[in-house]
Amino acid sequence: MKKHLTQLLLSLLFLVVTAMTCDEQDLAEPIDISCTLKEVELYHWDNAGEKPKEALDNKVLKEAYMMEIRLLTDAGEKDPESYDADHYLRHVLSDGIKKIQIFTETAFNEEFPAGAEVTSCFYDYPKTFVKDQQTDYTVNGGVISMIDEVNKIYKALLTIPQSGGEFRFRVVLTMESGETVERLSDPVTFY
Repeated sequence: MKKHLTQLLLSLLFLVVTAMTCDEQDLAEPIDISCTLKEVELYHWDNAGEKPKEALDNKVLKEAYMMEIRLLTDAGEKDPESYDADHYLRHVLSDGIKKIQIFTETAFNEEFPAGAEVTSCFYDYPKTFVKDQQTDYTVNGGVISMIDEVNKIYKALLTIPQSGGEFRFRVVLTMESGETVERLSDPVTFY
């Protein structure tokens, strides 16, 4: 009993000392810095192996296709030099992304002809893949506003096309302002 009481007192002393050494800056509000979306790039990925990897020669097993939507911002260019390293800076898009849609340029199957929206055929790949992976909050009606210089959204194909062949996808981002940004992927061959 005496041993446990000593351990309890030492633990309590440690907690008190730790609580007294917290800086006021640790409790400070983060500083929001406005940034803008500069570019959107699309890449094809192969999820057939142990870990997803970029598709070689844009050829992917149709059951293992993933798309990377890479959002590039000017976040790194906007950090004010006047802040010291103790400040927590958050980059906020001046015009947040409220919707991400994916369309097929090639007939996907009977349900999805050329030009059809196929967003429902993809799901947001779990956010455990890479460190600069961004969650697609638009799936649940949210807005992508907190962002870094490079942000990668991975979408894995749920619905398999009727047959193999060459496919192209068009991604449309709708911003809060109503503006849209469109990108057409390079052709990808499903086999």
